[in-house]
Amino acid sequence: MPSRPLSQYRDTPLWNALSAVLAELASSREITVNTDPDYVIEQLCRELTAKKLVVTAAGGSSAAR
Repeated sequence: MPSRPLSQYRDTPLWNALSAVLAELASSREITVNTDPDYVIEQLCRELTAKKLVVTAAGGSSAAR
C-alpha cells in the first residue's frame, strides 16, 4: 500500500491539538481508532478548515477563532 504524502497540517497547532485529544481518548478507551490516526487527524483538519471553524495562516499554522 503506497504511503500518503505528508499532510500540510502536520506540526501545526491544529494537528498537535487534535493528535493529543485523539491519543487521550484512545488511551482512556473512550474511542477506538481502527484507521491510521494520521489519516483521521488529516480529515479532521480538512473539515474544520473547510467549515471555517479554524483559520489557517501562511505557512500552514492554524488557530481557533
